[in-house]
This record gives sequence, C-alpha cells and structure tokens, in this order.
Amino acid sequence: IYELPFGTGKPYLNTGIGRWILGDWQIGGILSFLGGTPDSHSINVNTTNVGGANRGRFIADVNLPVSQRTIDRWFNTEAVIPGPEGQLDPAGRNLIWGPGLSNFDFSLSRRFMMPWEGHSLQFRFESFNFTNTPSFGRPNTAFGTANVGQITVAGEPRRIQFALKYVF
Repeated sequence: IYELPFGTGKPYLNTGIGRWILGDWQIGGILSFLGGTPDSHSINVNTTNVGGANRGRFIADVNLPVSQRTIDRWFNTEAVIPGPEGQLDPAGRNLIWGPGLSNFDFSLSRRFMMPWEGHSLQFRFESFNFTNTPSFGRPNTAFGTANVGQITVAGEPRRIQFALKYVF
C-alpha cells in the first residue's frame, strides 16, 4: 500500500481545494505472474493389463509452440499412440505444460477524519483481476477422449467491490 503524497502533512497540495480532493488517498496492488503447471496424461487404450492409467508412447513433441496454442487445442493431440502390447508404457509423467497466469489486483482507499477524536470513515475501492485477463484452467489430458487438448474451465473474471468502514 502506498500513501499518495498529497494532503495535510504531505509535501504536495497540503492546503486548499487540492488537499480536500486529493488528500489522504492510498493505492495498493498485487501483481502475480505464474508459469504453467506440468500435467500428466493418460491414453484410453489398455495395453499393459496391469490396471491404472496407461501413458502410451510419444511419437512427437506434445507441447505446441506458444503461438499455436488455443483453448481448443492446447497441445499436440496426435503426439501419443498406444504402447507395445503387454509392456509398460515408455511415456513419462508431467510432460504437458498447462497455461500460466498473469493477474493484477488493485485497491484505492481514502480516510476521512471525523470531528471526534480517533474517529474516521474509510472508503475503499477494490478490484480483483483488475485488467480482466483470462485465467484458463488445465487442459483435458486424456488421449482418446472427444475433448482431449481442450480447456473447458476458466478462473474468475474481474470483480469490483466498494466498502465504507467507520473506525472509532
């Protein structure tokens, strides 16, 4: 939280109408950048006969270049084929990278002093995901299903709230 340098006892606009309009404001924010998370995959063909998830065999790079990723095709959906019959699948775990996140939360508040000692009124404006940047969920990593490679969920859109608090 940063208190703006305007108002009573501050270096700028400490008298007159400028103090009344711009004085005692505070701004704050949280900026978050997160890389994508690694996800494991499975293939809908049981060649190992041991139960559990089968991973198949990679025949191409599963991760697409960033310029080719969309929510309808986040990774190469033709990169995995069933593994050899009766053998453990050679494909590794956590090789598909999901989408990252960039988010900015913002707040603006002002304190209004009341005529009684120790009493004040605080006004707050808060916005979560202030830039309304989409936050996509993880893609479907089950090869052999209809929506493999698709992202069907997203995080919260921009949320705005106002608050008024009486402090005594």
